[in-house]
Parts: sequence; C-alpha cells; structure tokens
Amino acid sequence: MLKRRDSRRRLWFGLGLAVALVLFVGGLAFAAAPIVGQADNTFSATTYTIDQGEVGQLQVTGSTHNVTARQSGPDGQALFRTPTISGGSTGVQGTQFLSAGDYTFFCTVHPTTMQATLHVTSNGAPQARPSAQLSVRSKKLAKVAKKGILVALTTTAKVDGASLVAKLGKTTIGKVDGLSLAAGQQFVTLKLSKAGKSALKKKKKASVTVTATIPFGTPATGKSKLT
Repeated sequence: MLKRRDSRRRLWFGLGLAVALVLFVGGLAFAAAPIVGQADNTFSATTYTIDQGEVGQLQVTGSTHNVTARQSGPDGQALFRTPTISGGSTGVQGTQFLSAGDYTFFCTVHPTTMQATLHVTSNGAPQARPSAQLSVRSKKLAKVAKKGILVALTTTAKVDGASLVAKLGKTTIGKVDGLSLAAGQQFVTLKLSKAGKSALKKKKKASVTVTATIPFGTPATGKSKLT
C-alpha cells in the first residue's frame, strides 16, 4: 500500500515538473527576439516582432551597428533609435510608444545591406509619450543679459537628453543640450551666448522665444517680452 502511494506521489511530482518545464519553455518561446546585427553587416532577419509598450533590443554580434527608424517622431528625430555600438546589447528607445503596425528601420552605418521591419502586435498597450509645458519667467532685459533666461518646465515623466534653445527673432541667443529632467516642475537658467548678449545689449526691449525639445515627445515653447 505504501509503495503504491509513493509511486503515485512520484508520478504527480513528475507530471507537475513536466508542466512547469513546458510553461517555462513556452514563456521563452514567446519572448521577443532581439534585433541582431551581424559581422557580415546584415540583420539576422527581415522582420522582428514586439508587443505594444515593449522596448526592443539590439544585439551586435560583430562589426558596428545601430537601429534607426525611417519615420520621424514628434521630436523631429527617428521614431525609434539606438546609439551605434560595436558589441553587446542596447535598448531600442522609442518602440515603447508605438501603436500596432509595421515600421521599417535600417543601420545608418550600413544603410544598403541592413534594412528590416519591426512588427508591433496588438498585445499590450503603448506607453504615453513624454510631454512638457514651458514658460519663460524672465521679464527684465538687464537681468537676462547678466544671468540668463529663467525657464519653468513641467514634464509628465522623467526625461533624459532634453535641450533648450532661446531665440531673438531667427537668431539663436542661447542653447543647452543633454538636460535630465525629473517628472514635475523644475527651473532651468539658460545662459546666453556671447552673440546673444551682444544682440540684447542693443535692445531696449525684446521678445524672446524658448523651445524645449523632449526626446520622443512634442516640443514645448514659451515666449516673454523683456523690458
């Protein structure tokens, strides 16, 4: 009787282990395959698949490659993109904002031999694109010429790689790149260039425009009349 019970226990244990293994392997099978850039300067496939909301992955097994979407995004840059790498893996930033559909991409280093399509399924949901509101708080011309332009930025999410450009008419009077912005409101002082300071010295009043470029999001603009 005891032998029969032990036999049944071993049978159920074995079945449970087999089911767990099938589920584990099945999970691996449905995981999105990385985009692979190969040593012969080709992608490993013509089409890659991810779900909505997912950040794609680029894996470089040889040579130097990147992933660059052919379509532009709201920031004026490639809709999704990676840095250029010579080995290892990196995220394909921007894919997390895509709706279901097919998107072509290429490697800018090897544009004629490395072209493929990213297929985004209807599973999951796209992440919301980052957005920002901008206002120029500076009002005094003399203070701006001395200390720079005070800008208030309110972002919906953490943003890396933002930029600010200040213009007097069509003339750029100040610029800063590579800003990291936390979600919520923050203040940034935009220093003027030498040419910008020189341009404002000749003015008794001026209207300045400041534009924030938000990676993968819509630019935000604010204006102020300086007196």
